[in-house]
Amino acid sequence: MHSPGRRAAHLVGRWTPAVVTLGGVTAALIAYAWSAPTIAVVLLLATLLVSALSRPVIGNTPVTEPTSPVDPAAVRRYRQEHPGSTISEAVAAVSRG
Repeated sequence: MHSPGRRAAHLVGRWTPAVVTLGGVTAALIAYAWSAPTIAVVLLLATLLVSALSRPVIGNTPVTEPTSPVDPAAVRRYRQEHPGSTISEAVAAVSRG
């Protein structure tokens, strides 16, 4: 089992684009409410740029052809052997054999 600090760092790295996007939109709304539309536009443009250039939060799950059912124990074992892997990655790896 890996340490909680490593898992927390993984989660922070994974959710950073979403948090930055929400923070940028919130800051732009606050700036607009404080009668600073120029700053609001700059913040929105910066947020849009960061969102467009950062990696997606959800990821890119490949769609495969229907296969036989996958053994949940094998998926669990794969994820224990490969910390940080997603369920989709584990299912794909177990399905390949």
